[in-house]
Amino acid sequence: MSTPRIRWAGALAAAVLAPAVVVAAVAAGVYVTAPPADRVVLARVLREQAVFLAVAAVLVVLVAGLLLAAALHRHVAPARRLAADVRVVLDANPEHRVTPSGAAELRDLATALNELAERHAAARRDVAEQVAAAATDLERERHRLATLMGVLTIAVLVCAKDGRILLYNAAARDLLGTDVGLGRSVFGVLDRNLVVHGLARLDAGSAPHEATVERGGTLVHVRLARVPSGTAGAGGFVLVCEDATRPERAATRQAELLGSTADLVRGAAGSIGAAAGAILDHPDMPAEQRRTFVEVIAEETARLGEATRRLTAGPGAGDGGWAVSDISAPDLGAAVAAIAARAGGPRARPDEVVETAGDVWFAVDSFAVAGALASVVRMLGDRHGVAEVVLAAGLGDAGELGRVDLGWTGRPLPAGRLERDAGDAAAVVRRHGGELWADPHRPLVRVLLPLSPAAPRPAAPAEEPPPVLYDFELERFQPGPAAWSEWEASRLDQLAYTVFDTETTGFAPDEGDEIVSIGAVRVVGGRLLRTETFERLVDPGRSIPRTATAVHGITRELVRGAPSLDEVLPAFAAFASGSVLVGHNVAFDMAFLAAAQRRMGTALTAPLLDTLLIDGVLHPDHEAHTLEAMAERLGVDLVGRHTALGDALLTGEIFLRQLPLLAARGVATLGELRVAAAATAQARTSERLYRPR
Repeated sequence: MSTPRIRWAGALAAAVLAPAVVVAAVAAGVYVTAPPADRVVLARVLREQAVFLAVAAVLVVLVAGLLLAAALHRHVAPARRLAADVRVVLDANPEHRVTPSGAAELRDLATALNELAERHAAARRDVAEQVAAAATDLERERHRLATLMGVLTIAVLVCAKDGRILLYNAAARDLLGTDVGLGRSVFGVLDRNLVVHGLARLDAGSAPHEATVERGGTLVHVRLARVPSGTAGAGGFVLVCEDATRPERAATRQAELLGSTADLVRGAAGSIGAAAGAILDHPDMPAEQRRTFVEVIAEETARLGEATRRLTAGPGAGDGGWAVSDISAPDLGAAVAAIAARAGGPRARPDEVVETAGDVWFAVDSFAVAGALASVVRMLGDRHGVAEVVLAAGLGDAGELGRVDLGWTGRPLPAGRLERDAGDAAAVVRRHGGELWADPHRPLVRVLLPLSPAAPRPAAPAEEPPPVLYDFELERFQPGPAAWSEWEASRLDQLAYTVFDTETTGFAPDEGDEIVSIGAVRVVGGRLLRTETFERLVDPGRSIPRTATAVHGITRELVRGAPSLDEVLPAFAAFASGSVLVGHNVAFDMAFLAAAQRRMGTALTAPLLDTLLIDGVLHPDHEAHTLEAMAERLGVDLVGRHTALGDALLTGEIFLRQLPLLAARGVATLGELRVAAAATAQARTSERLYRPR
């Protein structure tokens, strides 16, 4: 029982027993002060009338109790409801009005408060109109920024110093996948080592850092910069990402051109050599025959000239330099394997040495070098019958070069064979200042490539500060340093939330009822992110009763072929990662998810909050705690009911209205809210969900 209820129960007991205590005290006083003879008479009377006096005392106590209960019902309970309704008006729903009840004085007070609320609402509307008028220019700038971010073809992400994404554009989600989202960690889509390596270079004084990372067979070029000091959110960083494999088509055309040119050069050289040899070997040949050989030489020379023109005019020629950026040894190995696999060559398997060589970074044109090494892998398969090539990497003997080794099982390459069969790859490596050769004693091709310099490249001098495009605060919703490991101490206004709901075939998971739909929405920075939603149909593997279909509209035909809950649950867990789970009557939903969690070993370990229990904290004297009653009380429109995503959106709106009411009651942290929720009468059926973990 909560402390206020204990206090009221004690007051009620004291008030009821007070008359009996007073009567007993008066009787004791009369008895003590009476003469001895009178005491005998009083004692005899008390013995003879003991039953009557006891009944009278009980009746007095009952009457006093009834009168006090009526007084409490008439004055105290309405006063507490009145206070709760006023808090709703002040902190959640200015359009809410108090329902007069109780004594005449309380009804008059309720009427006066409603009049005050009307004036308060009118004043708020006036202020809102003035703020809206003053914010027109700001909204225009924000719209311009949103438009600019939307049309950019380069992915842009702005991250807080702990890696949480605070801003991204559509190109970022297209390039990096649906794991990109506000409030989520960028380390879920990009390797943490890449970001840490880049930030270390930046902190040492480097220019905006450039690197390349392999993601799902695609090379992603990343440019990383710190948020300038002196601005809101200093300590965060900006990532600009681009698909580095976009030039692949042009590079393929260039490779085809090089191949055809090489064939033409070999043929022309052979013809010229044969003609010149015939002339030299037979100086006395007839003039007509000599003229024929000279014409062959002239014709083949012209073909060589045309091939040279085509080659120098082809795509990629005359670049003036390589697009050099840093790439780690594991990413380079993965890129080589991916390119070789797409080309249909032998399997290229990164060795454990590559996987553990995360501290080895090369400064190269990653796409060109990865393509060159992949061409060596293809050559080993096509011309030497190698089935599998093992990639290894490490530091070279020289301080400025690192090594990449391509090894295989079988015989080593004959002398000169690598230069002849993989000359283009050797040219790419040497143009970077590296070396490529085949070991004559063992099956190994070693490639030396320039390492990323230990000393940072100097930053270009700043000409002028960039224009201010958006005045958001990066650190506004930063949790404390221990917030993600110690949930209880986290402030409610600094946490990310995932509000979810389920639709089911019935109400009894222990009797075979199953989930047919899961919907969820993220809440970050006090905003319901309608672009950050999760909605999945689930095949329950059984029939759906008509009574359930009548509620949520989901039929057996609609979910046939949909994934099972075992498939959907890991995706939902990934969507909700790093956030607090929120639901309405959440024990119901968790009971259905428990079995799947046991089967899959996928645990939803985040804390759970229930808007039903929160309403019990805020409005203990209200009888109705349904979504409909809460929505009406807090001024939330009932839209999209009885779909999983619709109910999740509605619950999210209600939860956002509850947060300021909790703050007004002094409930500021997650731990404080969980303690308050566990003390409500509504928590008794779900007690196990709200014990501190």
